[in-house]
Amino acid sequence: MAAIKELIITNSGMIFTKIFFARNRKVEGKRAAKHAPTVEQVEKINRRNSLRDMTIKVHHNFSQGDHWLTLTYEGDEPTKAYAQKEIKRFIDRIRRKRKASGKAFKWILVTEYENKRIHHHILINDADDIQDIVSSWQERNGLVRDTLLDGTGDYRKLCEYMHKETSKTFRDEDSPSKLRYTCSRNLIVPKVYREEVSVLEVFEDPKPEKGYAVDPDSVYRAENPFTGRPYIEYVLKPTAKPRKRYNNKKKTKYKNRLYTAWLREHKEIQTEFNFDSPF
Repeated sequence: MAAIKELIITNSGMIFTKIFFARNRKVEGKRAAKHAPTVEQVEKINRRNSLRDMTIKVHHNFSQGDHWLTLTYEGDEPTKAYAQKEIKRFIDRIRRKRKASGKAFKWILVTEYENKRIHHHILINDADDIQDIVSSWQERNGLVRDTLLDGTGDYRKLCEYMHKETSKTFRDEDSPSKLRYTCSRNLIVPKVYREEVSVLEVFEDPKPEKGYAVDPDSVYRAENPFTGRPYIEYVLKPTAKPRKRYNNKKKTKYKNRLYTAWLREHKEIQTEFNFDSPF
């Protein structure tokens, strides 16, 4: 009997890993009986899968120097319909400007309003036009807080912060969006690498790949409510930059392929996120 190990290597260097029982395999011993999952169990799975999907997209498409904008409204609080219209207008304007200049426009958006004034969080890739972007919102609506992504390559807390509120409200009848988050269609989805491993890896402590360390806070064990079979998820973080090796004959530089997507110059720019902010 075997299990399947999924590896998703993102451009940030983070590797998202999941190990689960292979389908259509005979299970030795007694297995938990199948049963219809409760609404709460399904919601929990959907919420976690949505957050994981968003987190992978962020780590594969955004990096140091990109912008996390908080867009607010001055004066009387706008209606949800007005806010939805304004954020669409804002995104359309940036899209037209960047298309005309031949620059890519990648974004992820959430809108929050429960127990606070309505506002938007949007993650935008940098293209040297941030001042024009900020001014376009300020002139019509209100203040903008611009936070640069740091050079750690680990933005999981930011993703959790953006995702948590919309998970509570996206099904409301008057919700500005019927999705937990929205994003541009040009976001690149990383390839999923699958291999067959021993089923023991589902139960054992996760083992790091060479050059990586298992983040102990990321280890998550659960049971599939549909099949009754356990699975494990965890994240691998690069421990250091790979050493550069040289061919003495051709003087050609070689890099460890496992890290190729992660290699980049890191400037010492560290911006702390204030996750206790009212916005």
